[in-house]
Amino acid sequence: MQLRPAQEAILTYENGRLAVSAVPGSGKTFTLSLLAAQLIANGRIDSANGQQILIVTYLNASVDTFRARIRKRLEEQELHADQGFDVRTLHSLALEIVRQAESGLGGDRHDPAVLADSQQANYMARVVDDWIDDNPDLWNVFLPDNSPQTIARWRTTIINTARAFIRSAKNERYRPDAILDKLQAIDFDSIGADEPPVAQSPLLHMLAAIYGRYQTLLNRQGQLDFDDLIWKAVDLLENRPDLVQILRQRWPMVLEDEAQDSVPLQEILLGQLTGPSGNWVRVGDPNQAITSTFTAAHPRFFNEFSDRDDVDERPLPNSGRCAPLIFGAANALLDWVIDKHPVLEVRENTFRRQHILPTPPGDAQPNPPDSEANLHIKVYSHREDEELPAVAKLAQRYSQERPSQTLAILVPTNQLGFKLAENLDDLDANYDNLLRGSSREREIASAIHAILTVLANPLDKKGLIAAHASLNALEHPAALVAEEREEHLQRLLISVHQPEAFLFPWDAAGLENSLPTGIASEEDLADLERFAAFLRGMFFLRPLPIDDMVLAMADELFAHSERHDGDLAIAYQIATILRNWREAQPDWRLPELIFELNNVVTGRRSLPIAKPSDFGYEPAPGRITLATQHSAKGLEWDAVFLVGIDGYWIPSNLEAYFQGVNEAFGGDPSAEAAAQLHYLLQGNAGIYSGRSATESAHIDIISERLRLLYVGITRARRYLHLSRSRATRQYNQERTAEPATVMGVLYQYLKKYRSE
Repeated sequence: MQLRPAQEAILTYENGRLAVSAVPGSGKTFTLSLLAAQLIANGRIDSANGQQILIVTYLNASVDTFRARIRKRLEEQELHADQGFDVRTLHSLALEIVRQAESGLGGDRHDPAVLADSQQANYMARVVDDWIDDNPDLWNVFLPDNSPQTIARWRTTIINTARAFIRSAKNERYRPDAILDKLQAIDFDSIGADEPPVAQSPLLHMLAAIYGRYQTLLNRQGQLDFDDLIWKAVDLLENRPDLVQILRQRWPMVLEDEAQDSVPLQEILLGQLTGPSGNWVRVGDPNQAITSTFTAAHPRFFNEFSDRDDVDERPLPNSGRCAPLIFGAANALLDWVIDKHPVLEVRENTFRRQHILPTPPGDAQPNPPDSEANLHIKVYSHREDEELPAVAKLAQRYSQERPSQTLAILVPTNQLGFKLAENLDDLDANYDNLLRGSSREREIASAIHAILTVLANPLDKKGLIAAHASLNALEHPAALVAEEREEHLQRLLISVHQPEAFLFPWDAAGLENSLPTGIASEEDLADLERFAAFLRGMFFLRPLPIDDMVLAMADELFAHSERHDGDLAIAYQIATILRNWREAQPDWRLPELIFELNNVVTGRRSLPIAKPSDFGYEPAPGRITLATQHSAKGLEWDAVFLVGIDGYWIPSNLEAYFQGVNEAFGGDPSAEAAAQLHYLLQGNAGIYSGRSATESAHIDIISERLRLLYVGITRARRYLHLSRSRATRQYNQERTAEPATVMGVLYQYLKKYRSE
């Protein structure tokens, strides 16, 4: 096995604290797996007596990857492949710590009841709705109008913002009563005109109250969310030295993956496990930290660790993913931000100075040559009218001309992605839609909802009509007809006067008895019988538990789908969500679950569908991937189209317009909420001295979006297309879109590169 010099340097580690800053595509998982296997082989732990190297990673899928790679390496060295290591997510680690703490207490001990993501989403929706019902005047402060669309949009925004606020509060270990007491103790008459107005913020008052309701609900149900679980584990480690001693004996070495996404509680937990002089290897890329504006994570934690005097830093700078032309653009972006960005805090906090370097000669993963690479920067007059249709056509042409290559279109937001999906649909393009809340998710949820409605109430004609429309939208053989035939069949279903006879005919005349005499042709009856026969088959699933019912239904729904695996993945997640709703509300039956799912179908709430990388999505050659820049991390393609890179998305300074800003919040809601929380409890934003909460939030927004651009650029192996528009349409209003300064930087880089 030929290793790069940087990898060999990391494998010389024996003990102490080590920071590994790894550029995109540098093989950090591979290297960390090699290190774990080597430490075991070299006898750095006593595996025969139960000692293990603890590997902490972010995703369950990563757990499986690490286990497989470490086992393979140990087998190659003819060592026991199942001893000496333990791979865990942060949450499973916290759960194990709680179990260990309670293992000697006697009696029947039970694991703490920890909320699944879908249960948490359900609880959040409930407490937000309850708060809105009880505080209509304060809620109306946030509404520019009372249209159903605006109300639904703000409700979703508040749910997402409250979730981020609660996560930030718990990671700082602020309980609801501490926040509420601080708010109530403020003497508003004594607040000077020059003091921050956060104490008077309706946002803080609302989110603190929602946090209190949410925690009360958890306590009443005897449940913890994931942040509570980690908090409990941290408290145990801080107050149980006997427990710490046991765990340090069990795990004398800790290897941490994705350290750039570390949250405060994670820092404390792993710090307690390793102790002041323990063995702790942290691997991450602070330049790919893209969750700080909506979680408690921030790259400064990993950067501060790397810069400590007692930490040895050994970077992984070599990457064979991108052609030099493309990784050079990422390096140019990084240098300009660090050296010349007009906002001081953005210069100092966005990137760590670490260039991507090519792989050395003879490497197993050589960089694609520049002769096979290209980089285009394109400016369009109008986003919706020109940029999106043009990019869709370019992407389709690229995939057709290079069917052996993979291709992605990466968008800043889901909403922009939905618009681009419409252009791809118009072209009948071959693509995977990985957008959260995508039309495909809603189509699948709609079909499942419609069929469940028929099973719950077979006499409801509206259910029959919705089921046929949903099956037709999914192109299912039971209801697939031409557009004009669909409208005709819908009218026939409206005329059904005996739904029970339609579904279960009682004589040889069949379902014709359920329709007015003489209105249906033989073709009509054949189409309707095909549909009714499918529904009759669904009734055999009625006795099953809700998740098994939906899983079996999904097998029938998507057996004929060209996107079978992706559709099943979505349907299986919906089944899990429905089961969790049922477990959270044991008295709910099928009608209540259908009602809740209807909120998804109508857009009043979104499904907590996992990211594609969470379940091992692999781009297929010749097929376009449509995804957000956020969800692209961990993936790569031969060609990448980045759209909407303008001054709305990446503001040039703190005074610029920020996409996502609204008058009530004054910034990105989640970032603004976190900054205001720090101001309230600590007297400052906790990060940027002398800056207001809104300014601090805007600094983080600019920094994160620059890192998102860096991530997007480094997804491309051979071809990169960057585009923006001079104008855009938002809520039916035309807006001039200022250019993002960084686009000019990349244009100058490209011009210079081509001239050399």
